[in-house]
Amino acid sequence: MKDYLLHGGLFLFAGTVIVAISCMFADADDSKAIKAFPRRWFTFFGGCTLVILIMLLFEHTLASVN
Repeated sequence: MKDYLLHGGLFLFAGTVIVAISCMFADADDSKAIKAFPRRWFTFFGGCTLVILIMLLFEHTLASVN
């Protein structure tokens, strides 16, 4: 369980840094970039969550064949 928490925390940190840097390069005005950050953050992690759920669904339905 400890490894899952560590890896999850590292993924959240790295993903947040990626989103923050992309916000700064996408908007020349820092105030617009800061306002766009929460929307971009939720979109990024929402997309990651969707990919994880699809992978788990495929694992459950396709990889469990005996």
